[in-house]
Amino acid sequence: MRLPYPLSLPKLLLLGFVLVALPAVLALFGAYFSLAQLSQRSESAITRATTITRESRALGEHLTALERLARQQLVLGDEAGLGTYARQRTAFSETAERLQQHADALDLGSSLDALRTAEESIWQSLQPAELSQDRGPALLKAFAAMNDSASLIINQADARIEADIQSLRIEAAAARRQLLQRLWILIPISLLLALGITALIRRPFRQIEEAMRGLGEGRFDTPIRVTGPRDMALLGQRLDWLRTRLQALDAQKTRLLHHVSHELKTPLTALHEGTALLLDKVTGPLNTEQLEVVQILASNCQRLRKLIENLLDYSGLRFAPGDLRREQIALTELIALLIADHKLAAAARSIRIASEGDALNLQADREKLRVILDNLLSNALKYAPPGSSVLIRSSAGAGQICIEVCDEGPGIPLELAPGMFEAFVQGPAPQGSPVKGSGLGLSIVHELVALHGGEVSLHPNSPQGTRACVRLPLTGSPA
Repeated sequence: MRLPYPLSLPKLLLLGFVLVALPAVLALFGAYFSLAQLSQRSESAITRATTITRESRALGEHLTALERLARQQLVLGDEAGLGTYARQRTAFSETAERLQQHADALDLGSSLDALRTAEESIWQSLQPAELSQDRGPALLKAFAAMNDSASLIINQADARIEADIQSLRIEAAAARRQLLQRLWILIPISLLLALGITALIRRPFRQIEEAMRGLGEGRFDTPIRVTGPRDMALLGQRLDWLRTRLQALDAQKTRLLHHVSHELKTPLTALHEGTALLLDKVTGPLNTEQLEVVQILASNCQRLRKLIENLLDYSGLRFAPGDLRREQIALTELIALLIADHKLAAAARSIRIASEGDALNLQADREKLRVILDNLLSNALKYAPPGSSVLIRSSAGAGQICIEVCDEGPGIPLELAPGMFEAFVQGPAPQGSPVKGSGLGLSIVHELVALHGGEVSLHPNSPQGTRACVRLPLTGSPA
């Protein structure tokens, strides 16, 4: 089941932006929470490490102060010294109490209890009733044991801090790996979403582009349907409406050409027959001036007849292209006949028509091939300057036959060459030409060559002029 498009192209773009950005946003949030947790744990570890280090170092300092006061009390034995010891003892107890909060983490419970018990015993020994010089060695030994316990506590605190630091390093490395894993997963997802959204956006534009190309090339038979957002689909509907209008106008134009051509042919036939009778002097002899006028009329009747035949050929090809009546054709003989037909027109302008190439045979429709070459040769003579040459060259290769008609005229610009095969498109009128063409000759050539399964193109000739190239299959093949 195909998912429906959003209502409009802006909404589709907004949805695409959100979907593409969503994995990156998720990755950023994941990284933020991971860093927040790591930062919180780091802060907690640093605070605990600072507290443990400070209190353990303070515990050792209190023990040193207590030992010094105890030595003084053994010598002096006064109440003032005992009071000072009592205040230092209170500070020692408070420090031990603060360390007791971390006893479970540092495994200090037994060491702190032993310190407090030993200190209490020393305190009792320093009371006036118990104080004596012979207790000195015992007190010093007790303080030495307490210093060892304090050193052990400090070492355990340092070890715990190192363990916390190592744990934080491991967690930081794990957070980096987790972030990289998320990126490796989310970045391809973002790319796939971007490609998917691009395809969704590109599809209606590609359909519209193909539809417009079809309209420009005159292909009005294929309905236009654009799938996509509602505004793009509506645009496709308007293009399809335009297609139907152009199709109707094209049909009307072709029917008009067909009817006008037939209507013109009847009076033209009468004019042609009348000028033929005058030239045959059926109505009596003609003087020089009258004969010249009649010849001009006959020449222009022939040109007009050629234009009307082009119109009829074009309309016939558009409505009913018909089948090809393929037969074996000797190309050299057909070219010789065409040259003979145009010999007088070429001689009037001192243009030499030549042909070159091997004797070639091909399967083609003789009449349609004659029309192809006749139109190309007429164009070449039309644009060739007086005193120049027109060359018809034929060659074969790769299962094709290539027929080239080359003139030495002004030539056709490269950017205009592809459009010259469209109906009613004309190049610049040749200098000195009294009658313009219909613009259908090359269009008829294009249709007939395509009917044979070949192709026709225009190229610059060397050193100047135009080279019309027709490529046809040597053997019959479906058009």
